[in-house]
Amino acid sequence: MKGSAARLFLTIAMLLLLSTGAYASGTKQGYKGYARGNALITAAELKHLVDSKDPNLIILAAENELEYRVGHIPGSFMVDRPDYEAPAETQNGITGNLINAEGFTKLTRQLGINKNSKVVVYDAKYDATRLWWAFFYYGKTDVRVLDGGTKAWKDAGYDTDFLAPEKRHGGNFIAKVTYPRLRVDTPEIVALKDSPKGQLWDDREQKEFCGEELKKGAHRKGRIPWGKFANWELFKQKANKAEWVSAEEAAATLKKLGADPKKEQYFFCQSGVRSTQALFTFYLLGWSLDKLHNYDSSWIGWSKDPSLPIVTGCSTAPTVAAIP
Repeated sequence: MKGSAARLFLTIAMLLLLSTGAYASGTKQGYKGYARGNALITAAELKHLVDSKDPNLIILAAENELEYRVGHIPGSFMVDRPDYEAPAETQNGITGNLINAEGFTKLTRQLGINKNSKVVVYDAKYDATRLWWAFFYYGKTDVRVLDGGTKAWKDAGYDTDFLAPEKRHGGNFIAKVTYPRLRVDTPEIVALKDSPKGQLWDDREQKEFCGEELKKGAHRKGRIPWGKFANWELFKQKANKAEWVSAEEAAATLKKLGADPKKEQYFFCQSGVRSTQALFTFYLLGWSLDKLHNYDSSWIGWSKDPSLPIVTGCSTAPTVAAIP
């Protein structure tokens, strides 16, 4: 009896160890080893959905006019940043913030999106996760991102279109703020200065971080003093900036960065777009969703307020930049 009980206890302990260990490391869970690998979709999987003529499929190209017109996935609708940006006059003059729920509802209905629509978003670089984040924030959590984006589709030899399809209209999706903590603003970032409970990640590129480059829309060069450099490119393949590295590689990068799963994680860039690349990667790895926060106003908002501190210059290249 004692032997049987001991064997049962050992079996249960091993199962718990394996399951929690895999979850914590973000490996051996799903596509590319990600705990939430189903948030990504491959070009082959998307091609199957297109060929099956699934009536619930809605494909969104998070691209600008030029990118879209040189060849897009058949049936996909272009959704560029201005389509879901809030008017600057409603955001204290800050450009790039997310449109409100009413506006997002109108946009999605014009695209024919319903509650049960199978939405796939893709890009040529890094905008798809911004749309994914917006959908998640407003309650549609089953949106998937095409791994590899436009390049992966074309590299697979699949056909592209040059003309936009007719919009379906008549969608019934209703946007409602469902995960409010996915989006934060300046006061919460200011409070991080003296808080050991959160980590702030600067997902811009090195010249921006060091104060050597000022991108359009920002008002001052530099960085938030307590932000840590974590270039968005760290999580993407060098040969295709729209394709994610494996979970093992991403987890190793976070370890080198010193990311702590017990702490609140805050992300920012120029306008809250590239920062969603990092946030999405943390999500893929299985990090707690309620600890992931995108600073929507980002550097544009911070740099606009002269009362907020900044620092410039890098005596040496940021350590994180050296991570392969």
